[in-house]
Amino acid sequence: MDAMAQACRKAADCMLFEGIEQAQAVRLLQTYARLQTFEKGQIIYSPQHYQHSLGIIVQGRAVVEKECGVLLNDLGAGQCFGAAALFVPQDQYVTTVRAKTGCSILFLSMEQMRQILLQNPVIAFNYIRFLSGRIQFLNRKIDSFTAPGAQQALLSYLRQQPGGKSVGLSMVKLSEMLNIGRTSLYRAVEQLEQCGKIKREGKTIQLMPESPSPEER
Repeated sequence: MDAMAQACRKAADCMLFEGIEQAQAVRLLQTYARLQTFEKGQIIYSPQHYQHSLGIIVQGRAVVEKECGVLLNDLGAGQCFGAAALFVPQDQYVTTVRAKTGCSILFLSMEQMRQILLQNPVIAFNYIRFLSGRIQFLNRKIDSFTAPGAQQALLSYLRQQPGGKSVGLSMVKLSEMLNIGRTSLYRAVEQLEQCGKIKREGKTIQLMPESPSPEER
């Protein structure tokens, strides 16, 4: 089996193809998709470098970041990116997608996706469902910026991070991102550590599992 055929079989597990036969998904991908590889650290999409195509990761991992370096998502095999911007006329992308490891990615252009969605109602429904999930994700992000108080802002932010963890952000950058003063942030971190809600080690802040209430024990 050649690299393209293997990639199409792996990409058939993407949420876009839930509810349809794997063989059908593979045929669609072999007909429309193109395969591209990226080295570790290579920029896949950025605000200045974007193509109107949906990307499906078939091997490796990629991270989605804001220009300030804030991690928004960590993507692995079977996950996709670019769906929300695919049919938007602007040529500028709002985030940066970077290869965390060596990556193999299948790309479907805007026109190719239009053909697939028109011909396959199940895939169209999955696409809408995915976009609805992204809207909920962004609403939760907004909540983290408007949360009352430094503690709630930090907790809300951590709950949206992969694994409940903020990695590599200095307290200065974190305070700027959360729009709260550094003194307030330091105080919030100290108080949340004392009550066991978070754990901080250097530039890593980890959200700790919540203890069950007496009623739940």
